[in-house]
Amino acid sequence: MIRPGLFALLVAFALPAQADELAPVLADYWTNSGSLPPEYAWETSVLIREDGQLELKHCKGYETEGPACKQRTAKVSDTALAAIRAAATESGLIERPANETDTPMVGGGLTWGRVNLAAGTVELPSQPSDADVERVNKVLATIADAIPPRFDRFTDPD
Repeated sequence: MIRPGLFALLVAFALPAQADELAPVLADYWTNSGSLPPEYAWETSVLIREDGQLELKHCKGYETEGPACKQRTAKVSDTALAAIRAAATESGLIERPANETDTPMVGGGLTWGRVNLAAGTVELPSQPSDADVERVNKVLATIADAIPPRFDRFTDPD
């Protein structure tokens, strides 16, 4: 049997570990410049967690780590989180997922994403079919609207 003092000590050490756990991801958003020479190329990924924590990573050239990459954090409002959930739910993309276009664009910049809901995952392809463009773009725009304006230089640096 564990003595009461030892039990309290074990619980005290266990609680901080739980506090450091990250909230589940609500939305992912990626955008890039497309195929360009390294000095002009860039890619940005944004992760928004259920608790409103936002993590942004912007890389220049074709680097994925190191000095060419900048990371930023922010807090997304509860209103913006609710708007993402509502747009994803109302899109009908869980019940009827978006299809990719039959005529993909080659070489240009792309934006795509994903929203994780209790009912399922909403995939937001970068080049949806004509029938799905409006539904996909509405959800992507709602995610983009949740990103603080001070990060615009990372999501559209041109």
